[in-house]
Amino acid sequence: MDMISELPDCILHSILSFLPAQDAARTSVLSSRWRHLWEEAPLRLDDESLCGKEQLVSRIFYAHRGPIENFRLVCYTRATIDGFVESAVKRGIRELTLLGYGRYSFELPPSLLPCNSLHQLSLRLGEFPQALHSLFPNLKELRLSCVKLHNDLLHILLSTCGSLDTLHLIDCLNPSVVSISSTSLRKFALKSSSWVNELIIKDTPNLESFKLDVYSPENTGVKVLDAPKLQFLGFLCLNFNALQLGENFYDLQETPSFHVKATPCRLKILSYVKTLAIKITPTLDKTTPPDILRCFPFLENLFIMKEERIDSGYYPRWDEQCSLSFLNHLKTVNMRGFYGDWSDVELLRYLVLHGKVLKKVTLRCVVSVCQKFVVTMRRQVSFEERESSDLELLFYQDAQNVDQFSPWKEVVIR
Repeated sequence: MDMISELPDCILHSILSFLPAQDAARTSVLSSRWRHLWEEAPLRLDDESLCGKEQLVSRIFYAHRGPIENFRLVCYTRATIDGFVESAVKRGIRELTLLGYGRYSFELPPSLLPCNSLHQLSLRLGEFPQALHSLFPNLKELRLSCVKLHNDLLHILLSTCGSLDTLHLIDCLNPSVVSISSTSLRKFALKSSSWVNELIIKDTPNLESFKLDVYSPENTGVKVLDAPKLQFLGFLCLNFNALQLGENFYDLQETPSFHVKATPCRLKILSYVKTLAIKITPTLDKTTPPDILRCFPFLENLFIMKEERIDSGYYPRWDEQCSLSFLNHLKTVNMRGFYGDWSDVELLRYLVLHGKVLKKVTLRCVVSVCQKFVVTMRRQVSFEERESSDLELLFYQDAQNVDQFSPWKEVVIR
C-alpha cells in the first residue's frame, strides 16, 4: 500500500474534497482502499463544468453519501431543482449557487429557506416565494443577480438573517426605495441597472464596505446615516440628486455649492473611512469635490473615475484650496480617465505638492502614453517639488490592468 493510502480517512476525505467531483469519483478505481472514500468525503459539485450532462450530474450527486460542502447548479426544470436542493439540505449544504440562464427564472424551493447549515447563497435569475417568514438562520453571504426584490423582501432578509455578513445586489429589479439596516452586515454592494429613487444606509454599526453603482444617479438620493465603522465607500457619483453623509447634506442638483462645516462631531460617522471611490462629471459645481473630500479626514486610498473631459471652467481650482486634512494620511491615488488636460494636471499637482505621506499615484490614461507624455506630465505637476520623497507616479493605457481598479471584480456572479 502506498504512503498516501495509509493516511487516516479524515485526511483523505479532506484531500478529496478539494478535487472536482468527477475526479474525486474516479479515485474509487484505484484500489479497494479508495473504493468508497469519495462517497463519504465532503462534495464540491459544479454542474456548469458538466454542461449538458444532467444524467452524469445526477449520478454523481445521488451516488455520493457524505456531506455537501459546495454545490453549483445551472437550473433545469422545477422538479430537478427541488430534488437536488432538498437532498442537499438534508446533507448539510454550506455553499449553494443556483444559476438561471437566458430568460429562464425559477423560484427557490421552500425546503431551502429554513436551512440551518447554509452559510453562502448565490442566485442568478431566481425568485423568492411571496409568503416569507424566517429565512436562512445561519447565512453569512448572500449574492443576488437579476433577482426581483419585492418591497418587503430586503427587510425580511435583513431582519431574519441574524448572521448575515455580506450582501451583494447586482442588476436586481429593486424597489424604488432601498433601505439597508442590519447589526451584523459588514459588506454591502449595490450595482443597479434599474431606477432607485433613494438608497438609505442606517443602523449598520458594523458596516465596513459600501460599494455603489446605480443607473441614472442624477435621479438617486443617497443617505449614509449610521455606519460608524465604514472603511470603503464608493463609487460616489458627484451628480447624485442628493447626498447625505452623516449630518452633512448635499442637494447636488439645487445647491451644489453647499459647504461642509468640518467639526469633529459632524465628521464622526466618516472618520473610519480609509478608501473612497468617486466619479467626477462635467456638470459639477467647482466647489463640490473639495467639499466632499473634507468629509473624510483620515482617507488613505482615493479612487477617481472621470467619464469624459471636463472643461477648465467647471473644474475646481485646486491651487486655491487650503490643505485638506486627508492629505496628512493619503497613501495611494488611482485615477481612471486621465487625459492630461488642465483639470487633470491641476488636481494631480495639488496632490503631489500637498500629499505628505503619498506613496503611489496610478494614472490610467485615455490618451497614448509615450515617454514624451510622461516627461511633460511630471514637469507640469511639479513632480520634482513633491511633498513626499517616496512618491511613485505610474502611467498606464486605460485598457491595461483595469480589473485592478474596479471594485466590482469580487461581486460578479458567474
